[in-house]
Amino acid sequence: MANVSRINGFNPVKHVNGSPYNGQANVYAHSSSDSTALFVGDVVKLAADGNAQGIQYVTAATAGTAGTGAAAVGVVVGVINTKLDPITGKMTNGSIALDTPQYVPASVEQYLLVADATDVIYEVEATTAGASYSFAVADIGLNANLYAGAGSTATGNSAYSLDCADKATTATLPFKIVGTSQKVGNEPTGAATKVLVQLNNSQFKGGTGTVGV
Repeated sequence: MANVSRINGFNPVKHVNGSPYNGQANVYAHSSSDSTALFVGDVVKLAADGNAQGIQYVTAATAGTAGTGAAAVGVVVGVINTKLDPITGKMTNGSIALDTPQYVPASVEQYLLVADATDVIYEVEATTAGASYSFAVADIGLNANLYAGAGSTATGNSAYSLDCADKATTATLPFKIVGTSQKVGNEPTGAATKVLVQLNNSQFKGGTGTVGV
C-alpha cells in the first residue's frame, strides 16, 4: 500500500539510546523584529541575542546551498500563548481562544518550546524540496538538508520536510538519516516515506556534523 503524504515538520519520537521522547524542551523566544513565522515542527537556530528577560532568541533554520547546510539548535515542539509569561509567571488580561491554531506569527514577541537535546531522533517525511521523493534503503546513513516549507496559519501545522535532493555524505548537512519509521502503514521505500533522522549539525556540538556513510 502506498504511503500518504502528510508533511507536518520534524516530530521528536525518541532518543538515540532508544528511550522515548517524553516532551522535554527548553524555553526560547521569538523576536518582534523577526519577520518569519514559526510553527510546531519547524527547525530553528540560535539568533544573535536575547530578550529583556535574558531568554535566547531563535529564528527559522535555513537550508544550505550547493550541498551544504547551516547548523541548527532543534525543533519547535510548543508555542506559549502571548498572554502567558513563563519567566515572570504573569498573565495579561483577557481570555485565551483555545480553538485557535497555535503558531508564532511574524514580527511578534513570543515564547516557544524547543526540543534542543542533541540526541533526539525525529520523524519527518522525505521529499525533494517539498515535492514527491522515492526513498530507498540505500539513503539510510546519508546526511540530508531540510526544506523550509511555509506553515499553515489555518491549522498551525509546519510544512518542513527532509530534502533528499541534497542527500550526501557531506558532514555539514543538518540531518543524518538513521532509518525509517516503523509505525503501521509506513512503507520503508517509495514516495512519502516517513524517515527517522538525528540533528547532525548542532549548534550545541560545535556546528559541524559527521560524514554520512
